[in-house]
Amino acid sequence: MATSERPEGRDEGARAGDSQARRDSRRRTAQARRSRTRAALIVAAREVFGAQGWAEARMEEVARAAGVSAATAYNHFPSKYALIGAAFAVAWQEGLDDGAAAPGDAPGVPGLQGARTRELAAHLRRISHIARRHQPLTAAFAGAVQEYTARVQRRPSARDFDDPRLSTPVPDRIAVLLDAAQREGELGRQRDPADLAEQLTFLLFLRCSTHPEEDAAATAEMLLAIAVGVLPAGPG
Repeated sequence: MATSERPEGRDEGARAGDSQARRDSRRRTAQARRSRTRAALIVAAREVFGAQGWAEARMEEVARAAGVSAATAYNHFPSKYALIGAAFAVAWQEGLDDGAAAPGDAPGVPGLQGARTRELAAHLRRISHIARRHQPLTAAFAGAVQEYTARVQRRPSARDFDDPRLSTPVPDRIAVLLDAAQREGELGRQRDPADLAEQLTFLLFLRCSTHPEEDAAATAEMLLAIAVGVLPAGPG
């Protein structure tokens, strides 16, 4: 007698396919929810850290502003250091992406001998404008970096997920530009570019805390003057 039943193997395959599709759908939904929560925490962190500063802001306040529990906030960011690092990284990247701080006129600093040094000058102007655009958040981030650096007393480690310095490696690009100018003979070799880049970055962030009203162009000119003064062209 004829039958309309499908082979048993086909039924099992269809059920397995449906089950996998449901699992994939649940996974995508969970990932989307997690991404939304992380984004909400970063938005809230920018507001809370900017308004209250590094020392006064609390993870619980950021969580409340984001509409989630403190436990959820800690599930996304293991510490307040990691949270401000992520928040500042987003603000910093926004500044880089939208072309904040067009290079403008060359600063009145003697010793700009060539294209590489002028490229360094343009970059210092750009990042000074970005830092000043987000001055309260930059000041809070600077406080976090200073506190964390004093706490661990070592350079950033890729295995340390709490370290806020890893989120926005500002010194890296400065070091590359310093090294390029040194290689071209436009700047001397009296100092290691990575070491000087870290010091220039520290000073940039410090000025946002100690001189909140300073013009970005003035900050950039000061940083460039230090670089040119510390690395005068010629034999090092």
